Amino acid sequence: MKNELFDIAFENTAGGMFLANSSGRVFFLPRVSSRAFRRPDLAPRTAALLERNDFFSDRLDLDGVGARLRGRYFADYAGPYIHIVTLTNRCSLNCAYCSASANSSPGRDMTRATADRLLAFVFSIRSGGLTLEFQGGEPLLNFGVLRYIVEEAKRLNRKAGKRLHFSVVTNLQNMDSEKLDFLERSGVSVCASFDAVRRVHDANRASGAGSNYDRVVRWLGEIGRRRASGSSMEAPNAICTVTRALLPYPEETVDSYVENGLYRIQLGPLDPLGRAAGNSGLGYTPEEYFAFYRRALQRMGELTMREGRAVYEKGAFNILKMTETAERNPHRNLELLVRLAYDRNGDIYPSDEARMLASSGDDFFRLGNVRRDTFEGILGTPLARTLIASCFGELSQPYCARCPYSYYCRISPVYNYVFQGSFWGDLASSDRCRFFKLMFGLVLKLKRDRRWKKIFDIWLAEGVD
Repeated sequence: MKNELFDIAFENTAGGMFLANSSGRVFFLPRVSSRAFRRPDLAPRTAALLERNDFFSDRLDLDGVGARLRGRYFADYAGPYIHIVTLTNRCSLNCAYCSASANSSPGRDMTRATADRLLAFVFSIRSGGLTLEFQGGEPLLNFGVLRYIVEEAKRLNRKAGKRLHFSVVTNLQNMDSEKLDFLERSGVSVCASFDAVRRVHDANRASGAGSNYDRVVRWLGEIGRRRASGSSMEAPNAICTVTRALLPYPEETVDSYVENGLYRIQLGPLDPLGRAAGNSGLGYTPEEYFAFYRRALQRMGELTMREGRAVYEKGAFNILKMTETAERNPHRNLELLVRLAYDRNGDIYPSDEARMLASSGDDFFRLGNVRRDTFEGILGTPLARTLIASCFGELSQPYCARCPYSYYCRISPVYNYVFQGSFWGDLASSDRCRFFKLMFGLVLKLKRDRRWKKIFDIWLAEGVD
């Protein structure tokens, strides 16, 4: 019996070999290297495991493979459903690493007239889901337009019938009870900027009105109290921007999140945009970040077992979930296919990172404007077509074509452009690519550990991405 391999990609590791194929199936073979496939026949047990995971082209589950390929290549594509709306370029903080280059200058808010054109644009897209995520600057500084968009979107949706969701990403500096009442009543989820360790948070997020850390903790606590009293408000999320100053405190970072009722932790590496691009004291190497990340993940595992509930990191959880289910996370940097971003003047970008790059003076990724362009018109532009091609690295990036992680991983063209000076970049020398490979390797290694198998079972049972 021949073993005709089906479009296989692999990587040898210290403990064996990680395999993947183009339909999204992944498998780890312990104590096996690529040399095993040079023999005429594999060991019967190994061959049986590979057969069950669609690695032999002469014994495929064709219906299953076809369904996964249709999903992978967006056969039923109806347009992006995540829309990131910049309500203002103003902010009451002066963060050292602000990617959006926000400041307190007046006249930098979205108007209701622009909001009307934006809503007409997003409701014209055929996608059955619509998520409006409000960002800034600090979106609460233009709360009147936030309220207007939420109420108007609900009115329009009575006819459109889309799955509608709202969220706001805020530093909580300008939160008050009246605003929170509206967010709670209207079903708007809250995501806070929270760097966990007080002295690091307050140093990075400078405020002229005392400790911003205390205000974040106060309002996270208030949301928690409302939920405990029966509110239907979603549990808050938080994003931690990891700077060099935070690297010595991985355990403290995780503990602070849990103490404040945050069990889903998002550890974001520093983006080289805005003020962060010119501040060399904030950055680090991928290896330095990964040492912090590995210790933080270890602490999450300890707390998961101690608390009896999932304490997990968003990135690691997505890798775990994707490699368990062979379903690619649709949120991973799929500019234009899944998401679009809008500046306060209605300019359209493929991602919030592209919009923030424009705020620094480089408009390379601007796709159009809601006042004069249609979604169908934007799709026909060379930039839009190239962005869509970039979403499938195995077809457009030679370095990704044989990488077993490429099904689940994508490096944003914005990142390539900023770091390496070109849309496509040089992934063989990319720091972001190196870090993702470290993350994949760590999660796949932990999956083979008995203790972590129990931890991951809890994550998969309770976690959300």
